[in-house]
Amino acid sequence: MDIKVILGAVAALLAAGSAYLYIRDIFRGNTKPHIFTWLIWSIVTVIGFLGQWFTGAGAGSWATGVSAVYTVFVFFLAFKYGTPDITTFDKICLGLALISIIPWLLTDNIVLSVLLAAFTDVVGFVPTIRKTWRAPKSESFGSQLFDAVKHTLSILSLQSYSLTTWVYPAAVLGAKLVVIAEIVLLRWVKKPVDK
Repeated sequence: MDIKVILGAVAALLAAGSAYLYIRDIFRGNTKPHIFTWLIWSIVTVIGFLGQWFTGAGAGSWATGVSAVYTVFVFFLAFKYGTPDITTFDKICLGLALISIIPWLLTDNIVLSVLLAAFTDVVGFVPTIRKTWRAPKSESFGSQLFDAVKHTLSILSLQSYSLTTWVYPAAVLGAKLVVIAEIVLLRWVKKPVDK
């Protein structure tokens, strides 16, 4: 069996594991998803997956496909279980993210679509990064860690490397590493008191 297929399958399983951990933590009341972030991710993860799939990412797109289903599900959960902490800054991020989708809708350029999806996804992280800074226990550390490993394996399992296949998972990996660093710093180094 091809090593890229194995890595892609492991990355997809990690995506499912991450989804399980995050959703479990939502129902336990330990994690409060930011509805704006999950709306943005629902849109761009689907775009990212389709961009990868149609440009030959093969097994490297499987984890993004699993993540697309999971992000849409968490978006709907955020209506009931999400954080009520929505600021004007969060609204600006949502506006920027939605505006960046317009060029994708107006063009048939897959490269531009994937670049905008990656940019939009990173902008979508900003409300969660802000929320996590204020309440580091409001994010699932295990899920974030699974996602970081998943994106690393996803990149390694790409069956063709081009801007359209690797930029999206690489951008998301970078943002995940910021959230992980934030959680580690604020939970274990500073030991804050969450409300």
